[in-house]
Amino acid sequence: MQLRTLFDGGPAEEYCQQAILTDLAGARLSSAFRAYYRVRPLLPIAVRQRLQQRRNQRMPQSDDWFLPTEFLRGLSRLLPKGSKVEIWPDAHRFALVLTHDVETAEGLRRVPAIADMEEGLGLRSCWNLVPYKYAIDQGLVRDLQQRGFEIGVHGYNHDGRLFWSEKEFRRRAPMIAAAARQLGAVGFRAPMVHRNLDWIQRLPFEYDASCFDVDPYQAMPGGVGQLWPFFAGEMVELPYTLPQDHTLFVTLGETSDRVWRQKLGHIEEWSGMALLLTHPDYLDTPALLEVYRGFLEYASNRSGVWHALPREAACLLRERAQRECVA
Repeated sequence: MQLRTLFDGGPAEEYCQQAILTDLAGARLSSAFRAYYRVRPLLPIAVRQRLQQRRNQRMPQSDDWFLPTEFLRGLSRLLPKGSKVEIWPDAHRFALVLTHDVETAEGLRRVPAIADMEEGLGLRSCWNLVPYKYAIDQGLVRDLQQRGFEIGVHGYNHDGRLFWSEKEFRRRAPMIAAAARQLGAVGFRAPMVHRNLDWIQRLPFEYDASCFDVDPYQAMPGGVGQLWPFFAGEMVELPYTLPQDHTLFVTLGETSDRVWRQKLGHIEEWSGMALLLTHPDYLDTPALLEVYRGFLEYASNRSGVWHALPREAACLLRERAQRECVA
């Protein structure tokens, strides 16, 4: 599988490619997590959250765990002094991309209110739906698409076993492809951000959003380091670069958007892509919805922001690659 980044050859691209390969090599489930996913369907959500809280809060992490500091420090040494990443249209300084993973039927019921709030702020987002876990309201899907929102596919049935074996992945792949056709989806994200970028080349998507720049709290921890889209084979990869709401609010007990704002400042400095992954399942109180709204207002009013859907960010990278091929 060929990896292509924004840096188009030379030491900087080799450095980025190696970071991606290192992350993919480590993207394996431990025996403990495999055991957990076997019993996960039997556990109430409250029990699962307590287990996640206990694990995450016991993990020793620095205060800036959400910054890919080491990666960016190494990258800066390989770039010409004073150079800037220029990818976004019309000289925008950074991109803001909003995505949601809808894990449950209850989460699906919360979609309209959150979508209305985003629309009221002049924003649109992508809603990633699990095709074989709960009944999908096709009327809601059509309504969201007609209003300018995007629909993506979120795995198969959210059981954590999509990548357990190549045989199982091959069994599920045709049904995931069928769901993509039915939903009119061009993007994919694997549940729990498990990832195997080689296998997903068989899926009929324009982009995948299962990677992240840095996140030590996932079942497959690690990160690709970079704050920008890249090509993995024929698929555009859109890493999320802002910590998940579940990690911040559910397992770490944050009550404000301070981490999001701090990370956004670093993304702006690097002209990166601020891709946010939230869940209507966990934005389930007025207080958390207000935190989310406050961050959207803050981010969308920043100077030089380009607000885009994931499919638009992926399309931009493809257009850039085509121009380079012609040149």
